[in-house]
Amino acid sequence: MTVVLAGVGADQSNVGRNLPLYDDGTFEYIPIPEKTPETDESETFGTWPLRNGGVAADLLSKIRPAPGREEEWVTDPERIAGWPLHRDPNFDALSYGEHRGSADRRQGYVRLLEALDPGDIVGFYAGLAPPGRHPHRYLIGYFTVESVHTTEGRTLAEKRDLLADHPENAHAKRAHEGTLYYDRVGAEDKYVAIVEGREPGGLFERDPIRLSERYVKPGNERVGYYLREEIADEWHLRAPDADPVALTRKPAMCFDLSGETFRDRIGIPGAR
Repeated sequence: MTVVLAGVGADQSNVGRNLPLYDDGTFEYIPIPEKTPETDESETFGTWPLRNGGVAADLLSKIRPAPGREEEWVTDPERIAGWPLHRDPNFDALSYGEHRGSADRRQGYVRLLEALDPGDIVGFYAGLAPPGRHPHRYLIGYFTVESVHTTEGRTLAEKRDLLADHPENAHAKRAHEGTLYYDRVGAEDKYVAIVEGREPGGLFERDPIRLSERYVKPGNERVGYYLREEIADEWHLRAPDADPVALTRKPAMCFDLSGETFRDRIGIPGAR
């Protein structure tokens, strides 16, 4: 009886802009840049199709694949077009992965994902900008949970078998002979949780659901984006334990809501 919402997708933090939400309710979704070009993922910013025509690279003047590592922003158009995507979630294969480390701010994601049961929901939200209006966080899709797996405590051979069983997952695609990306770069205590989904699930066709409210504190010019009170109340927010929940850094959120109730309220992705 759980719904977990995860923040995903390209936005200001990794491509320098929020993606468009059009007047007719359709929107663009582009995965984040992959941290490394060493991946089996074939989709790049130059091949990822936009819903209104063209490809993802047409919308972008810069990308930031790996903050704090080899380079910050990539601005060369050819390199942007050829850069692979971290296709996570994979809405076609209904597969989603997340990593965890001892000093990682995304620990909350993995803890919540690992607690999901078959029939629960994992949903995904992103930053979108309607024309002439402020950007917000919007729910853009979901899938029903089939199973959850983790690489924690597994031998290299067991990790290889697990990744081979989930070849369309982005973390499996950037693994090398069963060695995860974070193991290759020497990150400590990292492991990956993989959520495999089933129908109903997928990316919405249109009309994403706005999750955020925009708030400027009196005497403070900084704008904050917070979870809408009606969402927190009606969906029975469990985590994080904050009032209000700041959505700027895309926290994982958990709600005490059954998969059936969620689907009844939201609808089926392909028909939305």
